[in-house]
Amino acid sequence: MKKLKIKAAAVFMFAAMMISGCSTEPAVETGRTTEFRYYASSGAGNSGDVTLSPGDTYAVISVHDFGDIKIKLYPDLAPYAVYNFTELAKRGDYNGRNFHRLIENFMIQGGSGNGIGYGGDSFDGGNFKNEINTSLRHYYGALCYASTNTGEISDGFYIVNSKTPVTGIENMYDNLAANYSGTSQICSYYLQSLDPSMDQYEKAKAYYTSMIEYNSKAAEAVQAMKETITPAVTETYKTKGGAISLDGAYTVFGQTVEGFDVIDKITSVEKTTGADGKESQPVSEIIIDKIEIFTQS
Repeated sequence: MKKLKIKAAAVFMFAAMMISGCSTEPAVETGRTTEFRYYASSGAGNSGDVTLSPGDTYAVISVHDFGDIKIKLYPDLAPYAVYNFTELAKRGDYNGRNFHRLIENFMIQGGSGNGIGYGGDSFDGGNFKNEINTSLRHYYGALCYASTNTGEISDGFYIVNSKTPVTGIENMYDNLAANYSGTSQICSYYLQSLDPSMDQYEKAKAYYTSMIEYNSKAAEAVQAMKETITPAVTETYKTKGGAISLDGAYTVFGQTVEGFDVIDKITSVEKTTGADGKESQPVSEIIIDKIEIFTQS
């Protein structure tokens, strides 16, 4: 996928992640995420009614002709993700960029360097890897990073717009973990079947090797999501909705506290066929005037 293009069962079409290990309530690393990493936590995160308290960091995304979306950020839970987003915003990189992909009951995506989902750079240059904390989930209004199908992140982001109630989440996590494991096994088969004399053998080998690790570790991350379910998680998905199919595979680092009506208005605009082959591209451009970062007093 270019960015956040969710895949089905086919090996080339399944999004996943690779993660560098998990332990209960670990100390969250603050450095650049050069490898995927995840943290199992039963903390409150963005479950329940999220509000701003003194000292909290938040962003205001000002969308031309639509209004402002105020989002609480979680630097303690996803430190590098928040660092990258806030520094890009402070530098003005997001000013004038667009929302290019809108899918009802899923997400609105934008902020990418070339306006179609990829091509940008992180604040430090190039890409970085997913930073997953199981206390941050894809509820309605969650702010998250888009990534390539091997988990490379730069600057593009999305906001979950699905308000569809989610129930039976344990079974959903089981199915997701099984899908990732299955994809890893398929990639292993294709890797073993490669002919060393074929053109671009090394490139294909590297791709399948990456996908094997990516998907096998994704299964572990989703299992961690299941094992850290709390009553607040169950209730939030049931009452607020969200995109649970993305949990464990994409970095959540913020939660909308105001401007849900703006998210809904953006979602409902007229669309045409986009690069993903779906009716997801807005007919008229939706432009981000600016993103500002504040500390709650």
